Amino acid sequence: MHRTLRTPSRPTAGFARFARLASLAALAGLLALAALPAAAQDYDLLIRQALARQNAAVNQAQNQVQRIVMQRMQDPALQAAYQRYVQQSGGRPAMDFPTYTYYHVYTNGFSSQGMAHMRANEGAIQQREAAAWQGVRQAEAQRALAQQQHRDGYHVQQQEAGRRLMGQSTYVLPNGQGLQLPHTWQPNSTHQHQGQTYHVDAGGRYHVLASNGGWYPLASGR
Repeated sequence: MHRTLRTPSRPTAGFARFARLASLAALAGLLALAALPAAAQDYDLLIRQALARQNAAVNQAQNQVQRIVMQRMQDPALQAAYQRYVQQSGGRPAMDFPTYTYYHVYTNGFSSQGMAHMRANEGAIQQREAAAWQGVRQAEAQRALAQQQHRDGYHVQQQEAGRRLMGQSTYVLPNGQGLQLPHTWQPNSTHQHQGQTYHVDAGGRYHVLASNGGWYPLASGR
């Protein structure tokens, strides 16, 4: 029996999905924590570290699979079982010896219970992996939204800074509508501005005269 065949990449990669699941979950968490652009440099570092941990975990899983398969390939009973499998396939087996060994271990000798366990396990892995990737995509979307909100907020701040240089600031009406008024009005003063009457009280707070004759305070939008 030839015993130097390498273990197959396909089953090894399948086993290593276990290691990737934790990394995907961690990646989603990092994306969520690093939502603000101000943390972009730290975010990039965290992503590199997460990928390095993922690669290390996958390599460890692959090495573990390889050790198990290589050990079982030395079993004379398993070698004889593979020879019977080759003969039954007419000398053209669908699996080479390492692949056969892997699935022999995975399914407890291709037993009905072992095959059912493998199918259930693979299905569960696929579901968890899909859920993990969904978590990554959602975290990426949240981070993109947070970045856009940060940019929008910065743009508003820049506009407000420009208005302040021109002697105006944003004030908010009780209905939530914003308007620009001169912030140079002095306390205890009343002003007519663009068809509305405004009053600045002793504390510097702005009020607007409504059509019902009542005065309503304005909130600062700064």
